[in-house]
Amino acid sequence: MTKPIRILLALGAFFALAFTIAACGGDDESGNDVPSNAVASVDGEAVTKADYDRWAVITAKSASAQGGEAVVPDPPTYARCIAALERQARAVRGQRVPAQSALRAQCRQLDTQIRQQTMALLIQAIWFDKEAEDLGVSVTDRDVERVLAETKRQSFPRRGDYERFLRQSGMTNEDVLFRLRVNELGTRISEKIQRSAGNVTEAQITDYYNRNREQFAVPERRDLEIILTRTEAQAEEAKRAIEGGTSWAAAARRYSTDALSKGNGGRLAGVARGQQDRALDTAAFNAREDVIVGPVRGQFGWYIVRVTGVTPARQSSLAESREQIRELLRQQNSTRELTEFGREFQDRWARATNCRREYVIDQFCSNAPRRATPTATAGGSVATSTTP
Repeated sequence: MTKPIRILLALGAFFALAFTIAACGGDDESGNDVPSNAVASVDGEAVTKADYDRWAVITAKSASAQGGEAVVPDPPTYARCIAALERQARAVRGQRVPAQSALRAQCRQLDTQIRQQTMALLIQAIWFDKEAEDLGVSVTDRDVERVLAETKRQSFPRRGDYERFLRQSGMTNEDVLFRLRVNELGTRISEKIQRSAGNVTEAQITDYYNRNREQFAVPERRDLEIILTRTEAQAEEAKRAIEGGTSWAAAARRYSTDALSKGNGGRLAGVARGQQDRALDTAAFNAREDVIVGPVRGQFGWYIVRVTGVTPARQSSLAESREQIRELLRQQNSTRELTEFGREFQDRWARATNCRREYVIDQFCSNAPRRATPTATAGGSVATSTTP
């Protein structure tokens, strides 16, 4: 069940982009404008303490060993967390129970991990809802039910698998629908931003072709007949047989140990330089057509080779390359648009999010501690995952 659980629990990267979070902090770093029953406020919408506590348990279950006790840290003393870790250690035969200081450090680390993942999930769910509304993107209940049905079909094929997953994860069906809806919103927002990248013009295509002509050079290719043998004597024998009138295909069937070419009468078609064993490559591209070369010692044995055809190198024209370039530029434009959107999205919504002091997390709360320099996350994403 581990794989299906990870498939469903992981939010994944909704936006495949890199973003930079500038050092930012609100005037009220204590989170005093957060309602008393909440852990954060996003543009006036509260993330309630009740929702946080429930999802923290779910996050803890996903972080625990499958079927093991979910450990939810209890700062500042971590008494219950330490006791739970002690029970887990004692349950493993031969395992030494760590010192209290080590268990407390483990609880503190777990507390940070659960807080970051839970807060990121709940905050970002609101971000996506509000962004989707601004962009005119919607996900209906029917859409989410359809995604759930497909998830069940792929990840929970046996009867009772899904129900067991719910029990193990601590989630309800409504929780799963919530997670899938957030995922689907992220996907649709991403798709809309990518579609807004604009069309690729003929001028852009021509400019790219002229600046990157070497990318559209087609190398010389040669059609070969080869025979590979274990010994030089066998290669000489095969060569004499062909010179004596045996067809290359018959000689290949009798002498060659190269299964790929042997099954094709010893033929290798359309070989470009650098694709074969170095010794064979050198011999083939130095040979004249219809002249048997070898025996040549290679990495896998002894070769004889004959060139049966040469297709000269050439330059693909702009007309031939147009659609390839158009697709490449379209992808580049989409990636650039999504990257720029990701930076702006993260910064804009983080500034609109204030967190209670003990629930502040970096990159999501405007009142997070200020940093001396911006932090760049190459290949990051405006998403979170509850699994490592």
